[in-house]
Amino acid sequence: MTMHATQRGFTLIELMVAVMVLAILAGIALPNFRDFIRRNAVTSQSNAMLADLQYARNDAITRRVVTEICGSTAGTACTGSNAFEGGWVVYRETAPGPAAAFGSADEVLRVTQAKQGISIRLVDDTGTAVNDVGFSQQGSVLGDKPLHFLICSVPTGGSVGQSTDRVQGAELLLSASGRPTIRPIAAGGSCGS
Repeated sequence: MTMHATQRGFTLIELMVAVMVLAILAGIALPNFRDFIRRNAVTSQSNAMLADLQYARNDAITRRVVTEICGSTAGTACTGSNAFEGGWVVYRETAPGPAAAFGSADEVLRVTQAKQGISIRLVDDTGTAVNDVGFSQQGSVLGDKPLHFLICSVPTGGSVGQSTDRVQGAELLLSASGRPTIRPIAAGGSCGS
């Protein structure tokens, strides 16, 4: 007597239904996953900038020097703009004053490379572009004005980020006394110029 083993498997229709359900779930999950990655990048860059601002301020206070941060792509020169998305450098200014500029005599303390897909712009209270941040020996911001780092996710094909309901930007507010705080940018709020 021979026993016939029954074969089990999927029919073509069952397989097609499973593939369709998988495609629908992937279509729903993929945009949410992209938004999650963008939100994470904004948070990561906000925290990196916050850490470097606190480091620069602490260095200025403990060493009794002027410590500055400017946008820099390689850590060898400032970009001369308010865009920090290419990275930034923290350095000790050896010749502080109104005409001070990052040069070979200045001591580089830290170089940070920014993440792709994020815009970081530095502005003052009026929205005017500011190229760098300096801390005095007392830890206050040089110029005694509050400054705002606007950190936002950049949409595909854009150059300046946007704050949306799904991916809010972050504003890192640096008070005139030099104390930083982070708060979200409302959907549709400015992410700089």
